[in-house]
Amino acid sequence: MTDKPVPGPAAPPSIGSAPRASIARSGDDLASALEPATTLVEGLVATFGEQVRRSLEFELDGSTTSLAVVDHYLSMARDEDREPIVSLIAAGAGAYFGELIRREIGATWVGDGREPRRLRLLVQPQFVHFSPIDQAYEAIAGAPLSADDPRIAPGPAFDGAFGLEPPRPNQPEEEGDAQWLVDRLAELPPVAEDQFHSLTCRFETLQLMLELLATRQASQGRPAPSLGLADYVQVLTRIAS
Repeated sequence: MTDKPVPGPAAPPSIGSAPRASIARSGDDLASALEPATTLVEGLVATFGEQVRRSLEFELDGSTTSLAVVDHYLSMARDEDREPIVSLIAAGAGAYFGELIRREIGATWVGDGREPRRLRLLVQPQFVHFSPIDQAYEAIAGAPLSADDPRIAPGPAFDGAFGLEPPRPNQPEEEGDAQWLVDRLAELPPVAEDQFHSLTCRFETLQLMLELLATRQASQGRPAPSLGLADYVQVLTRIAS
């Protein structure tokens, strides 16, 4: 990871309680969603790779350094206001970004296999879940987006946040990992907003979040988690009930 600082003031709005309707269902429902979601992602990644190849004459290789090229490509669409075009680019870039995280860090895709914006990534080393496609929309805009932005395809409530584990039962919110992490990130020097919403900075932010959480857990004598589908279902179903 680079030494690029994670933004302080901009960090809290990007870490929070994400919509849970697409996750907090029965384990059987989610298990059946894994294969269609993966198939959708593979198709989006292939299409996006071809788009970048034609536009920039660059072959995306799935490396973390390739995110700089992806961010450059997304910045070229910053003035585009036609929803179908923006949505196509965001879907492909988000799928590419999520696949990179899945390979480099460990994660599971869930979704209905049809709508890109219903794809969500469940991270394995720590309890973090998010929509890579919605984060790609913000990377294109170079700024946070509101739910009614006309460039966003219809679907679930827009969410560019990293969703974290809520406090456990009977645990004060201020003692939970989520609030602790927000406080730690807020202590860091800010970076420019357009850089913060780049996929490169999102990746670095996620890496830093995982490192901070792992360090806190080790200091408290808690074992490092390795989360799977059932763990997310258990926690998020409890919240939704």
